[in-house]
Amino acid sequence: MLISFINANGETFDITGNYMLRTWWGFGDLPSDIKTSKAPYQDGETHVDTVVEAKPFGFDFTILGNNRQEVFNRRLNVIKHFNTKLGPGTFIWEQEDGTTYHIDCLTKATFPSGEAQSRNHQIVIVELYAPNPYWYNPTQWESIMVGFSGGWSYPWSYPKNYGQVGTQIEINNLGNIETPVMIYFYGEVINPTIQNLTTEEEISVIKTIQDGEILIINTAFGQKGAVILSGGEYVNTFEYVDPESIFWKLGPGINNLKYTVSSEGANAQCRLYYYHRFSGV
Repeated sequence: MLISFINANGETFDITGNYMLRTWWGFGDLPSDIKTSKAPYQDGETHVDTVVEAKPFGFDFTILGNNRQEVFNRRLNVIKHFNTKLGPGTFIWEQEDGTTYHIDCLTKATFPSGEAQSRNHQIVIVELYAPNPYWYNPTQWESIMVGFSGGWSYPWSYPKNYGQVGTQIEINNLGNIETPVMIYFYGEVINPTIQNLTTEEEISVIKTIQDGEILIINTAFGQKGAVILSGGEYVNTFEYVDPESIFWKLGPGINNLKYTVSSEGANAQCRLYYYHRFSGV
């Protein structure tokens, strides 16, 4: 088992070698706030919603050294990597079978305890805080859809893990919670619509995307939007999104998706990118 942390400066710190992992906590926790309402004279309450809170978690480890100064130097290295002022980093947990999970988080506190030390060791406690409490598998998946058979040129490279191709496809979200998608429409495409038939939600854009342009839609909370990449510049295109559109996510399990357009050119295609996400590990 390996624990690593990549800070905002891109520096990686591994708990291995002279840093020996002791315990960890909060990895499987999912703090939540249950929202209810109560009418006059009602027995009990009515469940309205359950809101998942940010996740506090952490671990502790021992710094090992041949002498006190070596321990001090390694302690300074720990403080450098877990500097609370650096901003968000990525915590990585690789399990014994090689399965890896990531979570984006902040360093809340680092405690190199003055009492838990000797000439050859120092115990350190690290407290982390994940505003987005969900873990995700680091592999980004890709699925390709086309509006019309014959109107699509076969892609020449696969920068991500390849999923499926078709006008209507099935995606299996292996996570246990819903996950947002990034949708790329490559022109020429007129009035593209992509539906999640499983959730009965769809996104429609009433606009022509020219050959060489890319329409990009993000369905993540706090990042929802639509832009067109044209000539190396991003142009906000949210005004062309049908007002009745819902920025849907992939639910856990099987999702049936359908892609339609009014018209498309020879280079047109639609690509979806997503991660499998987990409430705890």
